[in-house]
Amino acid sequence: MYSNQMYRRQFFPTLFGVTGLMLLSSTAYAADRHWVGAVNNSDRWEDTNNWSTSPKGATGASVPGASDTAIFSYSGSTVTIRSAVNVGGIELNNVWTGAVLQGTGTLTVGSSGISIGGGTFTGGNARINTSGNFTQTGGTVTGLQNTVTLSGSLAISAGVTFTATGTFVFNGGTQTVDTNNATIASITIASGTSTTFSSNHSVTGTVQINTGSTLALGSNTLFATGASIINFATLNEGTGKVTHTATSFIVSDSTYLAAQSSFPLGATVYFSLTEQDENISGTAQDTVSITVSLGNGDSETVTLTETNNTSAQFTGSIPSANSSPTSENGTLEAANGQLITITFTDAQDALASTDTADLASTSSPTTGTGSHGGAGKAARLQLLRARQAQEALKGAAPESDEPVVKVDMTPSKMAVRTVERQQEDIVSPEVQRIQNRLNAHVLQQNNSQNRAIPVREVVSESFKGRVCDRVMRWFKSDEKMLDRVNRRLEGRFGFMCVE
Repeated sequence: MYSNQMYRRQFFPTLFGVTGLMLLSSTAYAADRHWVGAVNNSDRWEDTNNWSTSPKGATGASVPGASDTAIFSYSGSTVTIRSAVNVGGIELNNVWTGAVLQGTGTLTVGSSGISIGGGTFTGGNARINTSGNFTQTGGTVTGLQNTVTLSGSLAISAGVTFTATGTFVFNGGTQTVDTNNATIASITIASGTSTTFSSNHSVTGTVQINTGSTLALGSNTLFATGASIINFATLNEGTGKVTHTATSFIVSDSTYLAAQSSFPLGATVYFSLTEQDENISGTAQDTVSITVSLGNGDSETVTLTETNNTSAQFTGSIPSANSSPTSENGTLEAANGQLITITFTDAQDALASTDTADLASTSSPTTGTGSHGGAGKAARLQLLRARQAQEALKGAAPESDEPVVKVDMTPSKMAVRTVERQQEDIVSPEVQRIQNRLNAHVLQQNNSQNRAIPVREVVSESFKGRVCDRVMRWFKSDEKMLDRVNRRLEGRFGFMCVE
């Protein structure tokens, strides 16, 4: 039997020797593998005959494993991946002219990352994951249809061909994104600290910032027109900007959900803005400012507040009152009907959005269609002008010194009253024309004694001048409305306004 002391002397040296051998063996397996195929017309990644331990060495080396870097430099051929691959790194040398096709298998790349200097790398419809960087200085990258997850940074040189229709997920620590405005359909910021843009970048699908992450633009632009922006954490625009058009900006009803085209004077006017790039903080409610103005010169700044931390919908309101206008006093003030115009200008990208509504002195609230600008704005302006014309006609009623036709409207036979005139001995053609019309009305009533016949009023030339001056000023460019107003003037007063 061995004593304990003898056992320790013989066993532990043996154990340490075996352990050291295992470590050396493990280190030996971390090696470069060079593509030298396709041998025997084989383009398969999985074929050992296509790999060597040196750039132009003998074939038959093992297929690259999780600790190996697969290098493509001299053999210009097509490489097809037909299974899930796990390698330490992938390098397409700048002199390589072949193509690597991912296929349908998942591609997992270690800390050595993916480097494209020449040739073509065509992604498939399966995921790509790398704990290293993704760098392209030359060649062509296309077909990245699924999710590409990077723990390292992304760098795409200017002038290269790069296309990604899937989503890039940045889930490392501090990462940088330098795409030189290459387009990636969608990006997700899931980094533990922050992801910083070091060049302009374009997104056509979705920009999402996950909880606990920060997207920092620096001095660069994120072109996201037409894209969706979802922020659960922090969007730091810095001196850069997000180019993104507001999806909705309306003068709304009290629910903030539907447009309202008319408000009675004295009512509260409501506003709703949906602007995803103004959701700067995903952990607090953001605010924006809009300008509300009236045609009489009143202008007010109104603060809209986000409905919750991540909604990107901003709402607010302002009261109106029948009073002389004073700007920036927190109230829309007017003495008659006015056009409300609201304007929002994004402080970062300077894109402006507008909408209008009618502040009417005698109208009831009118619900709109939810759209802004265009035909809706023109219709509301036309409505306001029509109401202003009515107010003007009421205010310009014949004065006491103007001739007035007095008519007995009882069912009995009508007797023509005389026309009162002041300082006129000669009947004017206008008065004579009215008298002739009255005679015709008498004849009609003799045939139908129970029917009241409306009679036009006689007005002065000064009255006609004042009315026509206003009518032509308001409706000269709107032939349809001018025709309607002239028909009413003709029916009531017997004259029309023409140039």
